[in-house]
Amino acid sequence: MNNIASKQFFLSISMLVAAIMLLGTAWIGDDAFITLRVIDNFVNGFGLRYNVIERVQVFTHPLWLFLLAPFYALTREAMVTTMLVSIILSLSALWLLATRISRNIEYGCLLVLAALASRAICQYSTSGLENPLTFLLLALFVWQFDRGVRSWIPAGIAGLLLLNRLDLVVLVGPIMAYMLFRADGRERAKVAMAMVFPALAWMIFSIIYYGAPFPNTAYAKLGTGYGIESLILQGFVYTKDFVLTDPLLALIISMAVYAAARSRNWPTILQGAGIVLYVAYIIIIGGDFMSGRFFAPPGFLALCLLAKMPAPRWLMKREKVAFLLSVGVLGALLATRVMEKQILNVPGSGISDERDFYYSFNGLLPVLKGWVATGNEPVHPWGQIGIERKHLAQSLGMPFVEYATVEDGMPTFYAGSSIDNVDPMALTDAFLARLPAIPGGRVGHYRRFMPPGYAETVLNPVPTTDVKILRPLLNDVTLATRAPLFADGRWGAIWRLLSGRYHWVYEYDFYGLNK
Repeated sequence: MNNIASKQFFLSISMLVAAIMLLGTAWIGDDAFITLRVIDNFVNGFGLRYNVIERVQVFTHPLWLFLLAPFYALTREAMVTTMLVSIILSLSALWLLATRISRNIEYGCLLVLAALASRAICQYSTSGLENPLTFLLLALFVWQFDRGVRSWIPAGIAGLLLLNRLDLVVLVGPIMAYMLFRADGRERAKVAMAMVFPALAWMIFSIIYYGAPFPNTAYAKLGTGYGIESLILQGFVYTKDFVLTDPLLALIISMAVYAAARSRNWPTILQGAGIVLYVAYIIIIGGDFMSGRFFAPPGFLALCLLAKMPAPRWLMKREKVAFLLSVGVLGALLATRVMEKQILNVPGSGISDERDFYYSFNGLLPVLKGWVATGNEPVHPWGQIGIERKHLAQSLGMPFVEYATVEDGMPTFYAGSSIDNVDPMALTDAFLARLPAIPGGRVGHYRRFMPPGYAETVLNPVPTTDVKILRPLLNDVTLATRAPLFADGRWGAIWRLLSGRYHWVYEYDFYGLNK
């Protein structure tokens, strides 16, 4: 077999294995349906809203939402559509890793197989969240930067990364700063504009439309009132969970950072620094409840860094053996992951394997199997709750308020615009998100004090609460999220919310802890 044929063989087999692996393990979690509810309302003419009655940005990934929206508008089907779009994006990212970023295709193909063996990267190549688009944009960024093309092109890709998820600025920030430093004159202005315009334009739109520059989830998860010490401690717990459940990707990240630190190439050093900073950021914010999810982007960038470096000689001498062994291991992993039993209990750490929880109902293979067997789209039991709520609203002839007792995703997506969801975790509620969280909550699930009278009046044009000291805050949130965009007093309310007027609420003893 000549060299060209050998490369084509490796590439064809690795991409075939990748497609089989992703199709076999594809799933979608409940959090994805929060975004899908917004998309459904948007497609049906209600605007970019979760609850039709108010404007609240409940998603963290505007670019992912706008990419997914036309496909949903075309099919009007959520699960399979989202999973297939995710698989296509992930396969494209892996193809770029093997053929455009790696100096050696055989080595690149082995890194593709390593990515598939990683629990975090493989699981979040689907799931319905923004990770597949993040992987593709990271691959495009590294490829275009290394090609030495006009600097505004990789700068624009970096800008799209921030539009896909704003906190990725920590991951690519060092190399973005280097690009600005290296450019001069008009070129620097072009680079700066390409970097900041997508996210800046969205933030301006978000202030005008939602009354806040950042997603409501940022206020709900970062504005808890918890001390930084407790968040960092939880962040280390999250990191420990990642190392124990995905040691391969932890090793890949460590190898890439070590290799970058030894490099004499500034872009490589700075990309390694971005990985270190992002890991530190994960720890500082307390991690997440989805095991491994936040480590997938730095893990993929680490694979890109390793792909750019010379392939280890000892590995390439045994490339065929290593390739065959990797394919065999992936086959065993695929069989194991497909046959995994549903795990319903949440560990004491609050960090869970989300795919194990949802796959038996929301996996691509179970969904297709159920579709063929019954002729109808299978619906998770939480989705069935939403369908029942929708029928109840239709029988009442009016929408009603639902105090969330399960989750914010599937029940509300399947209920459609017939209900207004009041979320005690505050992910979808701009008023509750500005109150301190009840101490001792599960990571990512920070329950709020529900002021008496609020849930009962939330469908009113101007809701109220029996807690008088909170009425000014509630009135300003109502103006910002419900009044016409240029209504009298709205911009004053937005200014008060953004300028820290209500930071005193984090000092108020709502929970009687000082009594």
